[in-house]
Amino acid sequence: MITDSRGRRYNVEMQVANKRDMDKRARQYLFKLMEDGFLRRRQEYEELHAAYVIFILPFDPKGKGLKRYSFVYTAKEDPSVELNDGSEIIYLNTKGTKGKMKPGLDDLYRLIEGKPTSNGKFISRVKETMNNYRRTEEWRKHVMNTEEVAEAAKQLGMEEGKKEGLITGVQNLISVLRDYGEDNQNILQQLKQKYGNTFSDKQLEDFLKQS
Repeated sequence: MITDSRGRRYNVEMQVANKRDMDKRARQYLFKLMEDGFLRRRQEYEELHAAYVIFILPFDPKGKGLKRYSFVYTAKEDPSVELNDGSEIIYLNTKGTKGKMKPGLDDLYRLIEGKPTSNGKFISRVKETMNNYRRTEEWRKHVMNTEEVAEAAKQLGMEEGKKEGLITGVQNLISVLRDYGEDNQNILQQLKQKYGNTFSDKQLEDFLKQS
C-alpha cells in the first residue's frame, strides 16, 4: 500500500494470471484500503481520502483492447452519473492498443513487454529501482525460490511422463499376452514380475480389468 502527500491511498500490483475472480479480488483490495483509512472520531466525511486499486496486467482483462480500464460507481439508469466517493479500480493493460497514455506509462508497458524504452525520467527511475532491488537479499531469495519451484515442476513433469510411459507399457504387454492366448492369471503373474517394483498388486489387477 502507498499513501501520497495528499493522503490518497493506493494498492498497486501486477497480476500475471487472468483469473475469473480478478474483479472480486480488486474489490477486496479496495475494501481493505477503505477500512485502513476509516475516519477517526470527530472527523468529517469530506476528510476521507481517495482510494485506488491498480492492477498492471500483461493481458487484456475485458477483451476490448483498451490500454486502461478505469472503474468507478455509476448509476445504472444513466452511466454518465458517477458516485463521487473517491474510489477507483484501474486495470492497466500492457497488451492494449486503444486509448492514450502518458509517455511514462507507455514506457512502462514497453518495459514489461520486453520492448525498447525511451530514456525518460520516469522509466529511468523505474530501471534504477529494479537494479537496486536485484542487489538485495530479498531478491536473491526470490530468485532461488523461483528456480527451486521451476526445477521441482520440471522433475514432477519428468516423473509424470515416466509414469505414463510405464502405464502404456503395462497396457501393451497385456494386449500382446492376450493375443498369444494367455489367461488373466498368467498375465497378472508376468505383470508382477516385470512391474511389481513400480505398481502394487491392486494397481496391476485394475490395469488388467480395464484392458
